[in-house]
Amino acid sequence: MSTGSWSLGRIAGIPVRAHWSMALVAILFGVNLSASLGLAWGFVAVGSFFASILAHELGHAFVARRYGVETESIDLWALGGVARLDRESPTPRADGLIAAAGPLVSLLLGAGALGLALVVRSNVLAWIGIVNLALAVFNMLPGAPLDGGRVLRAVRWARTGNKYRAMREAGNAGRVLGWSMAIIGLGLMLNGQPGIFIALTGVFIAMNAKAEIAASYVGEHLDGVKVRDLTWFGVAHAGSDMDADSMIWQRSRLGEAGAVAVDANDNGELDGLVLEDQLWAIPAENRALVMLNTLMVPFSQTAQAQPDDDLASVLPRLNPLRPVVTVWTDGKLLGMIPPKALRQRLTDAQQAIAGRT
Repeated sequence: MSTGSWSLGRIAGIPVRAHWSMALVAILFGVNLSASLGLAWGFVAVGSFFASILAHELGHAFVARRYGVETESIDLWALGGVARLDRESPTPRADGLIAAAGPLVSLLLGAGALGLALVVRSNVLAWIGIVNLALAVFNMLPGAPLDGGRVLRAVRWARTGNKYRAMREAGNAGRVLGWSMAIIGLGLMLNGQPGIFIALTGVFIAMNAKAEIAASYVGEHLDGVKVRDLTWFGVAHAGSDMDADSMIWQRSRLGEAGAVAVDANDNGELDGLVLEDQLWAIPAENRALVMLNTLMVPFSQTAQAQPDDDLASVLPRLNPLRPVVTVWTDGKLLGMIPPKALRQRLTDAQQAIAGRT
């Protein structure tokens, strides 16, 4: 989702980004609300709607931090928001509380706005209150990837002791919920009523639930595998002024990692990573003209892990365009998991799963 997103800054150290699809929702809501509330108040209501979603996601982030889980970013988009956590919850209790924190924030905001609306007789506050209560109720529906599905997963994890079985149960509940919503939305549209948003949301839920089920099988197969088991320790460094042609001539330095870390300056501060595949992809006649700093993937766009992290917990953070895991400790780059090694391990997992199912 980072593609097509703009940074809105940081809140408590957490990067906040907005996807361009938010503009579509803003226009849709803005037109409808301005007709009933006036242009100025319609603008305020739309802004409050997105602020409410942000507050919801911050609820997840702050409780996650309480349990030692950091938030890599909060992404806002057309169908809501996502707090991207840097690792899985350590316990079922933490998992449930982190999931419930967002709806609780929405519930408190909704109740507060409605109460204040009754006192000052404000239609805008009443609308904000109703929207927040709707967010709380909707997100607590019992099916992944909704917060209610996470709570269900936490409860089943605590009872069975098997996190992956709990993920599948929550995922299956999410598939039923999602396709049910899609059918309801389609039925509304066939009857000439607005149901496209319900249908799209349902399909989104069902597809993400399916992905969670698949992830549970992969995670179960990789259970016990640590990041260090696949890590190539020691990544070659090069200055940002080195060209691709020179780096290819020195490719023996890349080793099995198949990558080079680019130094941002003479102080040895690292800026990003260039993969050997990127070097070979440049036409031979142009390689001498292409500097490494124009090819590199910033480390912020790679999945970052520590050596003793579970490999399965890192997979959700992978950048599909650059499936690289960089390995760090105390802010220092130790090495990386070569894309080839990661792909091979995932292929083995998928084949084992296919053979079992």
